[in-house]
Amino acid sequence: MKKKDLLVSIITPNYNGERYLEETIKSVINQSYKKIEFIVIDGKSKDNSLKIIKKYRKKIKYFESKKDN
Repeated sequence: MKKKDLLVSIITPNYNGERYLEETIKSVINQSYKKIEFIVIDGKSKDNSLKIIKKYRKKIKYFESKKDN
């Protein structure tokens, strides 16, 4: 398998992390390597995190928001 064929999965956990979340998302989606599977797991944030995530939803492969245990 060639290096260019490798899929890289990036998982970003979040809970009320609006302060850094958009910067993190932009960092991932602006990578020059394009075979990235971007996953965001949110702990049912109460800040503007969900609004930020929805803004970039088309660039996120999988997103989930549910209360942590």
